[in-house]
Amino acid sequence: MAKSNHVTLSRLKELIRRQDPPQWGSRYEPAIRATREEAPSRSRFAQTWFDRLARHIHTLSSSESTVLLLAMFNRSLFEIHEQRILATEPRPHPLFGHPFAAEIALPQLRGSIDVCDRLGFIERHPWTEIDPLNGSGRFRVPVHFVGDLLLFLRDDDGPYCVNWTIKDVAEAFDQRFPGSKPAANPKAEITAARSRHAIEELYYADAGIPTKRIVESDLCIPFFENLRSLLLIQHRAAQVEAGIYTEICERLQASIQTGQRPLDILLSVSHRYHLPLALSQACFARALWQRDVRAELMDSAVFIDRPLKPQRRDPLQVYASWFARQST
Repeated sequence: MAKSNHVTLSRLKELIRRQDPPQWGSRYEPAIRATREEAPSRSRFAQTWFDRLARHIHTLSSSESTVLLLAMFNRSLFEIHEQRILATEPRPHPLFGHPFAAEIALPQLRGSIDVCDRLGFIERHPWTEIDPLNGSGRFRVPVHFVGDLLLFLRDDDGPYCVNWTIKDVAEAFDQRFPGSKPAANPKAEITAARSRHAIEELYYADAGIPTKRIVESDLCIPFFENLRSLLLIQHRAAQVEAGIYTEICERLQASIQTGQRPLDILLSVSHRYHLPLALSQACFARALWQRDVRAELMDSAVFIDRPLKPQRRDPLQVYASWFARQST
């Protein structure tokens, strides 16, 4: 979780325009964009195109960018809000206003100031002084904390949210924000870091939303390397007729038992339908990315000139706890 710093009146107005309330789908705007102008100077920011939402997802670290791939891989995900502010005052549940939640009674968010007050951390809530344009004198306003990824998912019980807070290693949850100067008092630094995470967790828990601490070092490296390579080209499969794509999926799934190389299937289909091989390769990537073909993705790198292996571990089962709704 990051904290907005050096907030001016114009910046505050822009935050409110973008996020009060947040929009859905392609209209959503993150509080902090992954651009040179807005991202923290030492961050490894990136924008990743997400077909399902028809927009780029903005991440501010390599860990966020990596973990984002897992969220996008889950077909139960129907919305994602990255770099979303924690409202300082009470606000409706994040699902409020979405068609999937139209008939559901939703608990409210009580706001970060209320959370800090209940935790005894009110002195840890950030504030800034604003100079109004009318020259009436400076006044203090609360500054928003900003989260990493808020996931919107659906299961048999309906829609729900899960909040992901992401670090590269577990120890980073006890450290100050990236780019901060070394702390004069390390114990105080740990206390401050833990209090920030406690604030975020209670903020979302008020609305029945669990917070998951995601550590990049816990990830299966071959799986995420496969996801990156599949994502790069899978979108081009949208140019291929549905019937051809279905045939490729069926033949790829059958090849897991026969040991036939995906390349042989793709060459055959390309020759029969006069389809560029690059588009056949995109269909191969989409078939695995969208789980239309179930093959092993966690053991080693997947290549079109090597037979696919039967799925031994389902990634969404391996990481199921990261997507679990709040236990009752």
